[in-house]
Amino acid sequence: MEEVKWTKEQQLAINEKGQNILVAAAAGSGKTAVLVERIINKIIKEKIDIDKILVVTFTKAAASEMRGRILDAIYKEIEKDAKNTHLQKQITLLSKASICTIDSFCLDVVKNNFFEIGISPNLKIAESTEIEILKQEILEELFEEKYENEEKEFLDLIETYTSYRGDEPLKDVILEIYKFIQSTPFPEKWIKEKTEMFNLKETSFEQTIWGKILFEKVKNELEDGILKLQNELNKLQYEPDAEKFVVTLSEDIRKIKGVYEKGTWNEVYIGINSLALDRFPVDKKVADEIKNRIKQVRNKVKEDIKKINQNIMLYNSEEANDDIKEMYGILSKIQNLVLEFSEKFTKAKQDRNIMDFNDIEHFALQILSKEGSANKYKEKYEEILIDEYQDSNLVQEYILNTISRQNNIFMVGDVKQSIYKFRGARPELFLGKYESYKLKEKIEEGEHLKIQLFKNFRSRENVLKLTNVVFNNIMSKELGDIDYTEEEYLNLGANYQNKDNLEAELDIIDLKEQEESIYKGENEEKEELERVEDILLEAKFVARRIKELIDNGYMVSNKDKTLRRVKYKDIAILLRSTQSLAPIYEQEISKLNIPVFCDTSVRIFGFCRNTSNNEPIKNYR
Repeated sequence: MEEVKWTKEQQLAINEKGQNILVAAAAGSGKTAVLVERIINKIIKEKIDIDKILVVTFTKAAASEMRGRILDAIYKEIEKDAKNTHLQKQITLLSKASICTIDSFCLDVVKNNFFEIGISPNLKIAESTEIEILKQEILEELFEEKYENEEKEFLDLIETYTSYRGDEPLKDVILEIYKFIQSTPFPEKWIKEKTEMFNLKETSFEQTIWGKILFEKVKNELEDGILKLQNELNKLQYEPDAEKFVVTLSEDIRKIKGVYEKGTWNEVYIGINSLALDRFPVDKKVADEIKNRIKQVRNKVKEDIKKINQNIMLYNSEEANDDIKEMYGILSKIQNLVLEFSEKFTKAKQDRNIMDFNDIEHFALQILSKEGSANKYKEKYEEILIDEYQDSNLVQEYILNTISRQNNIFMVGDVKQSIYKFRGARPELFLGKYESYKLKEKIEEGEHLKIQLFKNFRSRENVLKLTNVVFNNIMSKELGDIDYTEEEYLNLGANYQNKDNLEAELDIIDLKEQEESIYKGENEEKEELERVEDILLEAKFVARRIKELIDNGYMVSNKDKTLRRVKYKDIAILLRSTQSLAPIYEQEISKLNIPVFCDTSVRIFGFCRNTSNNEPIKNYR
């Protein structure tokens, strides 16, 4: 079998040690293969037993796949050296090796150390449905108790958050806050600290943490307006008859700059609320095209300033501070109610001898935080490898740091693939290390290592180029947590020998367009445009595109690099969700007599046997 040729960066990720390592692994960069090779390298070259390595994966399926790959790799090495007793021993140890999800690892910690925190050894993990029902029951009981006792603090919250329709809004607030704080290492401490942030001392609003953010946003908006107007002013230097517009724009810039340069919240508040730009001049000597362009830009600047007035600069410093102080009183009451709910919910679970997944993590953290409790794990694990690190939360981060030696954590992830914020994932953990860890050529003693795997071995160059263009235009710090620059680009790693001169195709459907070729009949006469939902429009387009590929004899590559006409089995449709979308696509494709297959229960969507040439069925995952 041909030896794998690792890139320089992959080889670095396989061999480096002696410090914490973050591997930024782009899509298709072979990160799972690198992870497996690193583990095999530890076993064979460093003679480390597999049960001395902790591998944390995001799902049980990923853990199972990882275990299977490692086993296959060990067997391949044994084929080369059948008498190697160390490798034979690894096959036995693999069954009890710590290759698991973080939940599984935490559960193991709890089961082996329950006596450390005084919980029952017989606690069982409750079904999520049972936990949700119990939450509602406890919350109902808590509210009933508060109503009966007519507690003023509670009744104040009811008046603030509810209406004549009921108290559901307040219940939702309590549950949402409770859910969120469970993703922090010490929930009670966290909520008290955050509430106390609203306990303001006497200061100008722009010096508070909220004021700083809002003040910066206002300044950025004003600066953006100045730059837009200055750009138009610069263009007018080539227009000899545009004096009126030069004067107007210059005056606009002067007025906005006057507000921008103010140093306190109150000064900007007064300035922006009294800001009035002059009327747009009339001058027939200047072309309409130029006047319309200037007017459009100027109107946009005025609209942005109006939004600042309406959304941000609503109050002066004293009024804003008073609002926050009032909010402190409300948040203190909410904090007390959340903590009381948490206490009652915890007791109810203990009475039923059950726990949920949040409990598992927090119990494990409790145990490992005790003096000396983490030492046996520090001594046991030579290395901790974390897959999909961009989806870690604060509790998991704290736990794994507690059992590490501060120089033996190997993390792999890609912040561009982080999609689990709604479950408490904190991609900023990845980003913080991405910015602070150093590349090999820049690292100094005591610093941690960053390795970038940005070669893609999954796709052709034309696909990668188009992907880079799209991501470069839509991804930024504000949207996506990272600036998609050339450093982040997906680079070609695969070696495709044949030169098909293929181009990637990006089709954008304009829903406002009144005539689309996808609605042409079989005789190519346009049908009346149907009013359809977006997904149906897309499905119709895809069906037509497939038919065009087949009818026009589109050429694709065989494995031996020769070319042939495309077949139905060569085509697959990837959807964000198959459960609701696949049936719509299946219906539209079937209308054109294209053989199609989808199974939403196992997330398969592909094309069936081509009845014209009796090709076998092939499914696509």
